[in-house]
Amino acid sequence: MTMIDQALTVNYPSHLADGARVWIYQCTREFTGAESKAIAEACERFTTDWAAHGKNLTAGYGIYFNRFICLFVDETAHNASGCSIDSSVHFIQEIERSLKVSLFGRTDVAYVTASGEIETVHMNDVSRAKELGHLNGESIVFNNLVATLGEMKSGWMVPISSSWHARLLR
Repeated sequence: MTMIDQALTVNYPSHLADGARVWIYQCTREFTGAESKAIAEACERFTTDWAAHGKNLTAGYGIYFNRFICLFVDETAHNASGCSIDSSVHFIQEIERSLKVSLFGRTDVAYVTASGEIETVHMNDVSRAKELGHLNGESIVFNNLVATLGEMKSGWMVPISSSWHARLLR
């Protein structure tokens, strides 16, 4: 199954509305099966206990393509506060430390190769990757700037030509 085929079967948290906020953390390498399992267990505990000002948040998580950790909060009942967002950042930092990976590399662009694998390239090297034939205007990129679950469903994986990443193709 190619990455594009998998994209059609991504399971988003069904208990959350499309307006739920999302935070996407991207790793430059794929997690192993054991790592993904451990991350899922930790995310389950974290999102179950995640609270803002003592009120439990309606939250969820997803681990997609063994490379992306996504945290979701439906703010219709309670908004995520600065402190609750800080706690999620600390949680992700703990995962980084335990796995010795980077999950805050905001200058790395993830894209789907012709063979259906996910690769990353520094945003300054996107034009070079195009010159080398690694990607083109129709290559699928991951727009980790989406803000809600609904935006994620419709605009997380898009052709580079339809994304803000297009400006990197110079």
